Amino acid sequence: MIVSDRPRPDERRVVVAGDWHGSIRWIQTLLPRIRRLAPDVKTILQLGDFGYWLAGERPGKGYLAAVDFWAKQAGIERIWVTPGNHEDWGRLSQLFADRPGEPVPITDRTLALPRGYRFTLGGRTFMSFGGAASYDTHHRTEGVDWWPTELATQEETVAAASGPRVEVLLTHETVTSPSPQVVAEMINNRAWAPEDAQARSALSRRRVTQVYDYHQPRLLLHGHMHTPDVMTLPDGRQVWSLGMDRQDRNIGMLDLDTLTFDWLLE
Repeated sequence: MIVSDRPRPDERRVVVAGDWHGSIRWIQTLLPRIRRLAPDVKTILQLGDFGYWLAGERPGKGYLAAVDFWAKQAGIERIWVTPGNHEDWGRLSQLFADRPGEPVPITDRTLALPRGYRFTLGGRTFMSFGGAASYDTHHRTEGVDWWPTELATQEETVAAASGPRVEVLLTHETVTSPSPQVVAEMINNRAWAPEDAQARSALSRRRVTQVYDYHQPRLLLHGHMHTPDVMTLPDGRQVWSLGMDRQDRNIGMLDLDTLTFDWLLE
């Protein structure tokens, strides 16, 4: 039974988290840290590579149960996941098809958000646009540990790049022109990734950028690149890249009153 799928009306701050990769050790570290540093926070917005694997819950069995246990200990009532590329998209696609346009529960305290899902927190408008293209498909098996549906379709992209504009865009993938540090990481990836993987990755970034250019949100927050950094545009809009598990800048605090974001550090 889901504890709560709605934020409290008086909730003014939420934590945003980058990739967790199914690491029980990391959530045992991270969730108590949130409790110490921000005991008022009840909601985490997680930016993908959460670690949702139907078959064996890779890399460690018991991860999904551990998420709920440590979330309860930390007073976290809900974790909303913008799915990444390294998730069980076979199962996620089925869940999303069964409940079109709606979040789907993956643990008692965790919901996965479909692409283009809009919601409001503290009077602020959000959109979740998940997925990304994996660089390492040549080391994986289609239908076993990667699925083509990890990549947003053009139809999903066009649908998300329409309607009322939002203030905050949550993605796993980055944009085509990210910060210099993220660009450097992309260059490193191209050094070993096959050409077809590079092409899919470029397509993925173009589709996220299409959504980003339409909405022109105050904040875009993404994971995937394992490179903590921020890029501030001339008009004040910001693109934040969050670190992965085992990196200090894996989490940050989003103030809903001021719509500002910064790292949550010891």
